Amino acid sequence: MHWFFILLLIVLIVAGYYVYRRLLEIEREIRAEQRALSEEVETSEEQDDIDDVAVVSVVEEAGLTEKILARVEDNPGLTQTDLYGYFPTEDRREMQKILRELDQQGRLRREKKGNSYRLHPL
Repeated sequence: MHWFFILLLIVLIVAGYYVYRRLLEIEREIRAEQRALSEEVETSEEQDDIDDVAVVSVVEEAGLTEKILARVEDNPGLTQTDLYGYFPTEDRREMQKILRELDQQGRLRREKKGNSYRLHPL
């Protein structure tokens, strides 16, 4: 009878150890799934943020383009350097890019004048 209890105790210990290892394995799987899901959500949120920024940038650029064209129409012969003064918060490189594109598209004419360009509406 004494050996029976010892054998029962050993079986319970082995079974407990097996259940413990199985629970750890399940926990690891759950954590891996949660990590993958959170990375997927972050990736989609980042993509949404990138899309939102791109849309805002295009809208802002279109708005700046129209403002530049309006300013040039109001002041024919305005130099590009003087134009920057009307838009102190805007990036000069971005404005230069827009002005170059407008010239290439035939929406305004840039005429070299010293270190700057004179801008004329078309």
